[in-house]
Amino acid sequence: MRLKDQVILITGAARGIGLVYAQRCVDEGANVIIADIDVGHADQPTSPHPDILFVRTDITQPEQTDRLVSEAVKRFSRLDCLINNAALFTALRRRPLEELTAEDWQQVLWVNVIGAFNCIKSAVPVMKKAKKGKIINIASNVVHKGLPYLLAYVASKGAIVAMTRALARELGPDGINVNGIAPGYVLHEGTGPTDAGRNEQVARLRSLGRTEMPDDLCGAMVFLASADSDFVTGQTLVVDGGEIFA
Repeated sequence: MRLKDQVILITGAARGIGLVYAQRCVDEGANVIIADIDVGHADQPTSPHPDILFVRTDITQPEQTDRLVSEAVKRFSRLDCLINNAALFTALRRRPLEELTAEDWQQVLWVNVIGAFNCIKSAVPVMKKAKKGKIINIASNVVHKGLPYLLAYVASKGAIVAMTRALARELGPDGINVNGIAPGYVLHEGTGPTDAGRNEQVARLRSLGRTEMPDDLCGAMVFLASADSDFVTGQTLVVDGGEIFA
């Protein structure tokens, strides 16, 4: 119960990796707010500690992220941790540079970067008032290795890493820790059948030689959300099984 009685807000958590984060937080004793643009089909995590709030939120709309944080504080009286997990990835079509348009860039950056910014901006006043808080931004190891035909996505995750460093410096005096997690390629319910071959290829490039699953990310997430990381900030922890960047 490393997160006992903590209040944790997770975006993009109605399904997939975000839902796994939520389940683990609940198992660790936290009160969880699940924010997603579509929570109508969300399966509530089962746990002896089932105090969970579902809030439909479009994170690209700042008035909705403000309402999201207000709902969380109204329900639980505070906000201890924000996990910026929502992002466009699995729905993106791989395309070469020559086929990308400004609209493609806007769509990805608006969700992956501006959306995260909106959530942080809405949450920080509550954390500043409490003189403590944890912000965890979900990046990707593609920032370090590159990934062809998903240029806007890679750039968006690079921005997340840079934001993490800058905000750690800015918010540290207020007792707020800002860190990131950079997963490798994760096999989950959102990945399609065409990703199976790619998953096998990536697994062979890992020091640990196996598929990365959502549960593999939970240890790092709990560490960064808990008191164990109170003197850690501005870091992006790569959790990819020791992938060799070939």
